[in-house]
Amino acid sequence: MASQSTQSNTNFWLGTAIAALAGLWTLVHIVLGLVGSTAPDLWDVAMLVLFFLGLILAFVHYGQERPALAAKTPDERFPEPPLSRFFLGSESSSPMWFVVRMYVGAEWFLAGWEKVISPAWGGSGVALKGFVAGALAKSTGEHAAVQGWYAWFLHNAVLPGAGFFSVLVSFGELAVGLGLLFGVLTGIAAGFGVLMNLNYLMAGTVSTNPILGVLGLFLVISWRVCGWIGIDRRLLPALGLPWKSGEWFHVPASTPKPTPTPGGLIS
Repeated sequence: MASQSTQSNTNFWLGTAIAALAGLWTLVHIVLGLVGSTAPDLWDVAMLVLFFLGLILAFVHYGQERPALAAKTPDERFPEPPLSRFFLGSESSSPMWFVVRMYVGAEWFLAGWEKVISPAWGGSGVALKGFVAGALAKSTGEHAAVQGWYAWFLHNAVLPGAGFFSVLVSFGELAVGLGLLFGVLTGIAAGFGVLMNLNYLMAGTVSTNPILGVLGLFLVISWRVCGWIGIDRRLLPALGLPWKSGEWFHVPASTPKPTPTPGGLIS
């Protein structure tokens, strides 16, 4: 019993150390990015190492929690396996997801910040018009990189409203980054990020969009736990879900008043 407690304490501090290193390194990366002095290769390698350390620790936790997870199999036709119940719903996997969150969040924040402070973005829409023009040029030919229906959308909806869409993209990227970094409605923030990744890919721009899109999808499906090391730890229980009211909206059950009996006693 004492050995299990010691192991749990060790795992807790290891998870805390991984999250602390990921958070500190992300802060350094963002500060360097804001002053225009980034080291992307070192950033990627460091976060990849921290992710694998978090993944190994998560599997250690899984080995400890698997008997309890298997015993709680719900009475469903297709019950969720213990592995996915752990990685997508157990707080013990949160250090691993925190590393993923920091990586994706920093990328979105820096990309959004660069656009917000750029005169070519914002209400002018100059940069977005150039981006759309490049996408439309890829919509012709035998093996077009941009599908015809999406080219129609860019030409008839995005191009005429370039100023609006430019502001939407700039502040949207910034908001996704902040939501992921602070763990605020993390699943929703990641979902909007994936939506933007998908649009960039359909416009014929690869870059980091496949990587960020896949990582964002994992954050979406792990929404119950990926924001545990963040504001969601308090926010989600307070807000609740559409099918389960949270602490802020919970209506306490009224206690029925006792009814007096003919003899004067209260039953």
